[in-house]
Amino acid sequence: MDKLQFVLGGATWINLVNTKYISNKQMVDILLNPSRTFQWMEENNLLRESDTLALENEDLLFSLIDELRSLRHFCKVILSDLKQQGKLSLDTIEQLNRLVQQAKVSLTIVPKHEKLKLVIEGITVRDHVLYNIVFSIMNTLDTISIDRIRKCEHQDCILYFVDTSKSGKRRWCSMELCGNRQKAAEFYARKKNKK
Repeated sequence: MDKLQFVLGGATWINLVNTKYISNKQMVDILLNPSRTFQWMEENNLLRESDTLALENEDLLFSLIDELRSLRHFCKVILSDLKQQGKLSLDTIEQLNRLVQQAKVSLTIVPKHEKLKLVIEGITVRDHVLYNIVFSIMNTLDTISIDRIRKCEHQDCILYFVDTSKSGKRRWCSMELCGNRQKAAEFYARKKNKK
């Protein structure tokens, strides 16, 4: 999986779901590899410089990876609720509320281009990652129509994405990964049928 695939979901929480994918008909789990997990967190802008240093402690890194696995499962529950009910179940909302209460954050006002900006950061590495993933969930559900959160239509793909296309008709996680494969398969099938 290259860097593009780390972020092709279009939202951090969906990118977390996409840390489990199929490659060459084999299930791959990025969260089983600490260095790939670290790279995934960096690509999704989940780490501050201080977090990078803190995660040199392997116990802290493995603890965070366990947390990410748990969060990934929860994000899949959210996707399941949206697909089956078109909204979050009361149980899922309760779980989301518990996550929000767990994240300890600090608020700081910093000057930015002659204006002030409110910066929200987690107090610990775990808090920071948790806050950003929960924020991603809430931001997506608040700003994106649920029907724009989709699973790739390629039969061998399990990745999800937020369709931000103008037409709202995106079908593939990525044209390079699945769109071209599907179009090539359809082309060869038509060619075979003409014989």
